[in-house]
Amino acid sequence: MTASQVAVVIVNHDTRQHLHHCLDAVTPEAPGQVIVVDTASSDGSVDLVRRRFPAVRVIEMENRGYGAGANAGLREIDLPYAVVLNADTRPAPAALATLAAYLDDHPRAAVAGPLVVGLGGRTEATARRFPTPFELLLQETGLHRLRLRRAVAPRRVDWVLGAALALRTEAVKDAGAFDESYVMYNEEVDLCLRMAKRGWEVHYVPTAAVAHVGGASTSQQRSAMAARYVKSTVALYRRHYTTWQLAATRAILATALNARKARDRTRRVLTTDGERRAELRAQIHAWDAARAALRDAASSTSVNT
Repeated sequence: MTASQVAVVIVNHDTRQHLHHCLDAVTPEAPGQVIVVDTASSDGSVDLVRRRFPAVRVIEMENRGYGAGANAGLREIDLPYAVVLNADTRPAPAALATLAAYLDDHPRAAVAGPLVVGLGGRTEATARRFPTPFELLLQETGLHRLRLRRAVAPRRVDWVLGAALALRTEAVKDAGAFDESYVMYNEEVDLCLRMAKRGWEVHYVPTAAVAHVGGASTSQQRSAMAARYVKSTVALYRRHYTTWQLAATRAILATALNARKARDRTRRVLTTDGERRAELRAQIHAWDAARAALRDAASSTSVNT
């Protein structure tokens, strides 16, 4: 199968140079549709696309988060499969066709996630288990790395990282697209949970590879993104898990955030490097923003049981 049955949706916010590289990687495969959804960038991203990639459709919209941007593109496609990408990704040659062929061969697979490789060639933890308080504890302590292994064969998983994923449009119509209320973080987890409840499957396909810079847009707003991560995590547990699981999640997040703030305050006291001290100060502010967001989220009493 070629990429002609694939629509590519790239969500971009102020990452012009990364977007350029992404389109350079995507267009040689000649996908059936390429759509760039620009969420109110101010760095000339839209002008770049229209000047250098005139065949690519551009949708301009306000910045309402990754899910809203992806949905704007998904609503415009008329092909069996869609590959949704962050602008700071670069699919390897034939990655789009490989993902489309895999979905074609696995009719119950609604979502397929490629092998995602970060800077320096490190494999990202793309294929993951559905969240539980225990899984969150492993993640927040870093212990999840002890069980990471590089899969060489495709397999069924719970969910895959949203930086790069292929979707069956039939399944999106059945289970719904991204929940836009998340704004940032956990949109893909929520989507895969809803897909599973409708009888669809999620697969990891390491035979297709995508390079990912990571954090190109979110690193520009560290405190806001830390707060958003906490809000989205609490929202996910509120909607899909029990009361005790939500309480445990809040306790784990609170402990992790307090520990990180204490760690970075100690590091700041011990360092004399001005640039490093400024970096640590910014990180401490981010932990404070996340702790405030957690307190705000705890005031809500709407919980799925």
